[in-house]
Amino acid sequence: MTTQQAKQEYDAQGYVLIRGVLKSKELKQVQMAFDQAAEKGALGDLLNQDDIFVDMVDHPVLFPVIQAIVGDDVQLRYARGGIIKPNTNSGSGWHCDLSGILGIDMPDSLIMTKLFTYLADVPEDGACLGLVPGSHRYEMGHPLPDIRAHEDMPHHAKMVVQAGDAVFFNGYTWHARFHNRSAQPRKVLEYSYVHSWMKTMYEFDDFSPHVQEVILKSHNRRQLFGVPEPGQSDWKRRLEGCPPYHRMEVGI
Repeated sequence: MTTQQAKQEYDAQGYVLIRGVLKSKELKQVQMAFDQAAEKGALGDLLNQDDIFVDMVDHPVLFPVIQAIVGDDVQLRYARGGIIKPNTNSGSGWHCDLSGILGIDMPDSLIMTKLFTYLADVPEDGACLGLVPGSHRYEMGHPLPDIRAHEDMPHHAKMVVQAGDAVFFNGYTWHARFHNRSAQPRKVLEYSYVHSWMKTMYEFDDFSPHVQEVILKSHNRRQLFGVPEPGQSDWKRRLEGCPPYHRMEVGI
């Protein structure tokens, strides 16, 4: 799947599934670092645990899609890992992350996108991510149906994935996590991306001196991590090599 095809599918459905992003050697490296972070109880502080999680922020396969979806002013909002235990009632109800935002026409705006990168297979009876295709275009306040079980949501799509697959989805898309009825845990990296003029969940001082040094070496990473650029407003920030910001006037 090309970057353009991925963006077209994302725009049409509110999500896109890309198979086999992480290949065997890289996948094993990320899995090992993930398990080590989990053993330390540090999945919420993922970026300070191993450089490989910083590298995932602008992964060469994933990042072109992120840039195409969010734009040249893209910024990381947060990065964390998650484990859903096997054979548990661990589902989350159908919801929309951005339903409470006021003053923005959400069906025609892209405020936030999420990226799930899977480090373990998620079978049909596992803790699958469920999505309602096209729900990112529903009008504001569109009511969720009155349903009793996750499976009762009309027209939903269930992300049955393998380790190394990745799913992008719009924060305004209706989604849910199904109960994990399988015998294996769900292990996932969850990264969220917004625009550079929005608030990230990090302060630069949250990162270790080593991670700060890694971030400061790259223009793109300084933008992705919200490091201030002297003399430049957050509104005008753009990735390296991209056209500069130009003010657009609308109306008469």
